[in-house]
Formats: sequence, C-alpha cells, structure tokens
Amino acid sequence: MSSNPSMILGVSIPNVGLTGPDADLFGRLYSTWQEKRRRNLLRTVYYEGKNALKDFGIAVPPQMQKAFTPLQWIAKGVNALTDRSQFEGFVSGTGADDPFGLSVILDENDFETEFPMATTSSAIHACSFITVSDGDVQSGEPDVLMLARAADASAALWDRRRRSLAGFLSVIEVDQSGATEMVMYTPERVYSLSKSARWNVSSIPNRLGEVSVSRLVYKPELNRPFGHSRITRTGMGLTDAAVRTVLRSEVSAEFYAADKYWLFGADVTKFVGDDKWSAVMGRMNAIDQEPGDEIKVQRFSGSSPQPHTDQLRMLTSLFADDQSLDVKWADASNPSSADAIYAAKEELIMDCRNSNRVWGRGGVKAVQMAVRLRDGLDTVPDELRSLSARFTDPAIVSPTARADSFTKLASSIDGFGQSEVGMEYAGLSREQITRFQAERRRDQAGSRLTALVEAARGLRQEVPSGDSTAGDGVQASESVASPLGSE
Repeated sequence: MSSNPSMILGVSIPNVGLTGPDADLFGRLYSTWQEKRRRNLLRTVYYEGKNALKDFGIAVPPQMQKAFTPLQWIAKGVNALTDRSQFEGFVSGTGADDPFGLSVILDENDFETEFPMATTSSAIHACSFITVSDGDVQSGEPDVLMLARAADASAALWDRRRRSLAGFLSVIEVDQSGATEMVMYTPERVYSLSKSARWNVSSIPNRLGEVSVSRLVYKPELNRPFGHSRITRTGMGLTDAAVRTVLRSEVSAEFYAADKYWLFGADVTKFVGDDKWSAVMGRMNAIDQEPGDEIKVQRFSGSSPQPHTDQLRMLTSLFADDQSLDVKWADASNPSSADAIYAAKEELIMDCRNSNRVWGRGGVKAVQMAVRLRDGLDTVPDELRSLSARFTDPAIVSPTARADSFTKLASSIDGFGQSEVGMEYAGLSREQITRFQAERRRDQAGSRLTALVEAARGLRQEVPSGDSTAGDGVQASESVASPLGSE
C-alpha cells in the first residue's frame, strides 16, 4: 500500500492505512479540519487578546508600534453570554432525584466543570463536542469516558436525514508536519491513529451503532448545522480599529504634552534628526532665513486628543450593539433606570435562553449515550428520553423584585413555596435547595420521634392501677421487664 499522501481540495491527506469507505470518510474529516483550523485559531487569538496590531503605517511612529495596548473586547463579548449560562444539572420527567445513577457518571467525568468550558468553546468557535467512549479502568479512567473537544482540534460531518453526526475526527497531538495522533469515530467502529516511524491503526467496535459524539452548537441554522461563532467579523474589525485608536491617542498625547518651538533664522542642520519622526517629535525645530534677519522663536501647542476619545466611544457603542452588551458598558456617563437596563439586556437574555436550550440538548444527548454504553442498551428508554438539562434563569433581576414576585406566587399557588420549582424561582442554587431539603427532613424526623415519645407516655398514664390486670395474669401493680431492664 502506498504511503504517499493524497489531495482533497488542495489539502494533503496522510495515508494512515485505512481502506474502503472509512478511508474516504477520514479524508473528508481531515480536509475539513485543515480548512477550518486557521479561522478557528484566529478566533482563539482574538479571544485571548493576542491579536497583532494592524497598522496603516500613516500616523503611528515605528518606535511606538510595539507599545500598543491589547483590548479584551472579544472576551468580554463571549463571557457576557457564557457567564449567564449557569448549568445546574439534569431533571427527569418522572421527578426522580438521580435517574439512572447519573451522579456517578457525571462526578467521575467532572461534568459540572467541563460542560461550561465546552459551552464557552462553542461560543468561540461556533461548536464544540463531547465524546463518549469506554474508559481504560486499569489506567485510572472511569468506566465511561466523556471528554469535551474544541472545534480547532476536531472535525465533524453532519447527516441531515438522520440528524446526527456521520463521522467525527478528534486531533490529539500535532507537530510541524501535521497531526500525529487522532481518534476517528464512525457508526460502526472507533479508530485510534498514531504516527511514529509509520502510522499505526487500531480499532474497536462501536457498541452504540451511532457516532458516539454529541455536538454543542451556538446559533445553528439549516444551512449551518454547526452554527455561528459569537466572535463575528464585525467584532474583530471593531477591535482592531479600537486598538489603532488607542495607540493614536497615545501618540497625540505625546504631542499634546510636549509643546513645540520653532526658530526662524537658525541653522537648520543643527536640529535635523536621523529620521523624519525625530524631526517631527523634536521639541526644537528651525527654519533658515536670509542672512541678517532677526532670529525669532515661536511656540506651537499640540492638538487635543479629544477626537480620539470620541472615536473610541463610537467604536465601543458599535461593538456593544454587535455583541448585545449593556448600554452602560459603552457609555456609563448617563445612569439608566432599572427598566431601561433590563430592556437593554433583553436581547442578550433571549440569546442566552436559546443557547441554553441547544447546549442543554447536546448535554442530554451525551448523557444518554453514556448510560447506554454503561448498561449495554440498544435504544434510549422512555424515562431517559424525558431527561432535560436545567440552567439558572439568565434574567438576573434585583433581589427585591424577585422576592416580591415569589411571595405573590407562593400565596396564590398551593405548595409552590415549598417545591423545588418555587425555590429555583426564588433564586436558590441547587446546593442551597439540597441543604434546605436535608435540614427539613431532619426536623421532620425529629418531630415524628418526639410525637411517638409523647404518645407512649400518654398510653402509660392511661393504664389503670389497683386490681385490674394487664395481660395474661400479670397485675398492673407488678413490675414488668422492659427490653432495657426493669422499670
């Protein structure tokens, strides 16, 4: 078999040793990863605030081009959404506290920590993934292994008719030549691909009969099943413009802080620097005059940096509109009322609710596959199908307004105040609800025990004294042995 790589749409595909339809599937997945990788890495760079200065080479001197201040606007736009998306767990349609023993699977895979990281990655790259596979128990892995994968190290193909993944490629390790370790998921098998001197291929059967990978998508569409990135081209362009504006304001401030003097009639050669910027920035400049003319000194003040400040405020407002950010983030000079602030956040709140619905569906899909893999199930049981993800309400309101609304509902709906739904509406976290219910059960158990003791005492007091008997030939006045001794 030839070891030479093949080409798909200009992308060099390594020959890893696969044959037939799986080789074709690998080629499509690998070319997809290479095609999307540059844009995914670019958005990662912008999110981390490491984007380079895109200077026009007109107003900024070379000495100051490396002194620009990076702006974390992109991270602000992404985190404004993901910080409102607070995952709380899964709820069964039957109301069971721990359906199918999910707590063990979630705890062993640290799901409460990795799921929010996966949703953040989804907002950055448009999608992320959760792989589900058998774990290596002997090496310390859980029985069912769930791993979050970012889009810049993954590739997937979508089957529109089955509404599921047709194939998935997870890139584990890369070097300068490309990928050196990968895992490919197909409906029939799971392939492990590693490169040393040559490619080594091993595979195991896929017991689920489907690609055991769940997608977490941000804003999917019919023609874009893997969604859109929250880091828009508009947002990246506005960030670049803001960085240039900040740097130009620094240059303008240098001119504004240092007054310039001109000498008319002095020897120009004594004031000319090594380059044009040395001449421009020099505090003393000279212009030749005719011999014998009087030498004059003129002072010129630099222009105000206020125009740069106004431009930065304009760019901030445009970025806030693109990312649905709060108005006060762009302009805090005019405080708004509570209703105006809530109205400004409404678009972001609706975006978060829609994202929670889609991300929650992806989380449920991953858990369903994990349970099927653990229990050896061919299909999803009805109770497991009724599973849904629970998120904290992204509409953060004042405690006073929430308490007032909770009081009105609790007084008009019987049992609402003591129910989990009511306590969630009141703003209590899952941990607080669990602690409250545990304390309530302890108090109720103590109350029942006290009632039983009082009832026993009452019965003893009702036993008549004298010649009446209690039992078979035992006088009530005689001492009766109790399990704890004589009374």
